[in-house]
Amino acid sequence: MNRKTNIILGAMAAVFLAYVLIRAWFIPITVDESSTAISHVPRGVFDTLFFKSDANPNNHILNTLLIKALTSMWSWHPMIFRLPVLMGALMYAWAGILLCRQLSGYLWVQVFAYAMLLGQPYCLEFFSVARGYGLGMGLMMFSIWYSWQFITQGHQKKHLAIAAVFAGFAVYANFTLLLFLVPMVGLTFLSAKQASNSFLQFFQKTSLAISVLGVFAAFLYVPLSRLSKHSELKNWNPLETLFSSAEKSMRTAIHKNQYLPNDGAHILAWLAVIFTVGIILVALYRWIQKNRVLASDPRFLPVALLAGALLTNVVQVELTKTPYLEPRLALFYWPLFALSMGVTAAWMQEHSTRWAWGFMAPMMAIAIVNMARCVNLRESHEWWHDQDTYKVFDYLKKAKETEGRQTPYTLDATWLLLNSFMYHVEKDPRGFNQLVQLAPWHSDQAPGYDYEFLYLISPEAAQPVMDRYEIVMRSKHSSTVLLRRKD
Repeated sequence: MNRKTNIILGAMAAVFLAYVLIRAWFIPITVDESSTAISHVPRGVFDTLFFKSDANPNNHILNTLLIKALTSMWSWHPMIFRLPVLMGALMYAWAGILLCRQLSGYLWVQVFAYAMLLGQPYCLEFFSVARGYGLGMGLMMFSIWYSWQFITQGHQKKHLAIAAVFAGFAVYANFTLLLFLVPMVGLTFLSAKQASNSFLQFFQKTSLAISVLGVFAAFLYVPLSRLSKHSELKNWNPLETLFSSAEKSMRTAIHKNQYLPNDGAHILAWLAVIFTVGIILVALYRWIQKNRVLASDPRFLPVALLAGALLTNVVQVELTKTPYLEPRLALFYWPLFALSMGVTAAWMQEHSTRWAWGFMAPMMAIAIVNMARCVNLRESHEWWHDQDTYKVFDYLKKAKETEGRQTPYTLDATWLLLNSFMYHVEKDPRGFNQLVQLAPWHSDQAPGYDYEFLYLISPEAAQPVMDRYEIVMRSKHSSTVLLRRKD
């Protein structure tokens, strides 16, 4: 690849990585991250691997184990705690460049495809918080890359085995990625069969991958079977249709944009559905024209993976009677969708560069405007209520210095806000425990009068105690308020 390509794609990757790193530094630990640190990381390795004591969907196994290892070696500083997902971001950016370069020899198709991969703000948020979603997407991208290598580089068994390793670890990072693993295995094995003259040749190409997948299946069976019994899988924001999942995902992708309100999300979801059906049909037609040989054009792969994952999801929902995916669970669809847009642009450009630009230009414009509007360094859209934890600590630090106080203040908070404070007081090595003596964690309850400070979700929640408390800090970007006891 030429120097210009390297510079442009490298600069895009650098901006992406800088963005997720800055967010990881500035955003306080969120409620689900804290739950991982406090409830799941302390469990033993055997317990974590097999969900022996608690089969909780919040416990993303690989993420939990990596955090356990890294924090035991270094510290619980948030950047160490978030290091596994930052590694996922690096893998996502790296594999993305490798794949986008293969889609077309035309530079701007490569740039377009990579911009689509990196230009979805809700997706980007999960590369900055210590959960399994971003880690899983990074591993998935490398699995796609090695699947591509397997199909295009003579069906070498080592490439398929590596693809299987990355796919297996992606599932360990987030069990939703089983929906990717199934079509990945099916498509690569189909390509191996098409390249083999006998069963023996097919087995030689796939035997190592079969062994890898067998090991993963043996380890994953117990935790998956235990997790399948968890009530949250059926009761958490049930979505009854695939379209409702797509529409909700589109709404999060535009962050309820004032220029693209809910009706806009509905329209964009329909456009995404029309595009997906269209590109799948085009790919199917071209595949038939190529004698149904997957290796005849490896660009069939991302489109077929998207189609396969959607089909697997439908089958899984019908068999298990679970709902369709919430936006954070459906995140892995975005890289497949973005790569499929890149494939579309590449096929168009081979026919007419003008046609390609007619497709790429509006998509790029929408992505750039939406991304520019949604950039923020203060919060996670999914857990917005935790954005001001550091600001509360700053207020208490200044108050303590002004008053010459030697002991920590006492503080209680709305149950939803407690987890973030618990992490920073109990785990974070930066001395926040010198500022605050925190109330024990509790479920939803009315605020009382036992603590010097109360941090509540809204002014309305503070009304029952306003006879003895006063509001001393209001969030500029959320409804939360900090109160201090008047006496």
